Amino acid sequence: MTSPLLLLPGVTMDHILYFCDYLEIARLRNVCHSLRNHIDLFKPDAHVKEVRLGNWENAEICFESENESKNNSRIWIGYKEAHDGCTVACKTHMGSTPLKTISGLDPMDALMQDFKIYLRHLKTPLIKFKLDEICCDPLLQIMRSQTFKLKTNKLQLCELSTAQILAILRFFDANCLKNLKIFTDVNDVTGEPLGVFHELFETEYWRNAEKIRLSNFYISDVRQISHLKKFEGCMSTATIDDLVFLKNTFIRLTGFEWIHINFDVDFDVPSINEAFGAPSFDIEFTNSWFFRIHNDTSVLWVELTDNEVLVIERVDRSDIPPGAVVINY
Repeated sequence: MTSPLLLLPGVTMDHILYFCDYLEIARLRNVCHSLRNHIDLFKPDAHVKEVRLGNWENAEICFESENESKNNSRIWIGYKEAHDGCTVACKTHMGSTPLKTISGLDPMDALMQDFKIYLRHLKTPLIKFKLDEICCDPLLQIMRSQTFKLKTNKLQLCELSTAQILAILRFFDANCLKNLKIFTDVNDVTGEPLGVFHELFETEYWRNAEKIRLSNFYISDVRQISHLKKFEGCMSTATIDDLVFLKNTFIRLTGFEWIHINFDVDFDVPSINEAFGAPSFDIEFTNSWFFRIHNDTSVLWVELTDNEVLVIERVDRSDIPPGAVVINY
């Protein structure tokens, strides 16, 4: 029997499909060959807001969708090796489907075949895309054959090498990417952090980003983060002039939220006091300065903990501790 959808005018049917989420589109593709061919040809938007590829050592896809009525939809697909092939498990907010066994297919190949189906329906920029190392190289292979760049506001890369990070970034739209998180363990051989990622700082992805978080990669110059509204990372050492530069920069930067930097070398607090003045508020192991922001209801809070952890944050004046002195900028 012909699906009622196929009896509608093409424009009407496409408009209806536009409001379907990924899970609904995946189900519609299984109704009949005619509907599947129409969906694959016209690529209706799947309304996926978040995608996760991989989870540690596990071959997984996870889609988070949101339809027009704001009812969240979630689909998780896991792939594991099996005798002469792989098994595929699927869970959604509506329950689980029976475990399927696919003969003669590698789990990662099966995952990427399903991801290619999703790519056919991708039009709207994603809110978040998370990629684990296990899926990086297979994703690179299929993206090299694509004629478009993935658009996402947030990108999270987990356990990728520096070469993989630079390779995968070029398949994302730098103008769309505003929030970048890179989580990488310390070097397994030496146990030491992975050093300064000079190549990343020179990319348009770094220059265009507004919020960046690095794990175990170091910045070498505070000016590399002076354009950011939010930053979390590490640095070997900095001068008092660097701290003054950061304070003066972020007190003027519209939309600035906070930075958090861990240093390897302790700061000389007396020298900071000479540059900033006496702390506005201090407790054991922590010194805080509050700087007035003219024509604003917030202040710039600079905090140094254990002489090696620097936090600069814009906070509301109501959050200033009683008795703390606000320093005129």
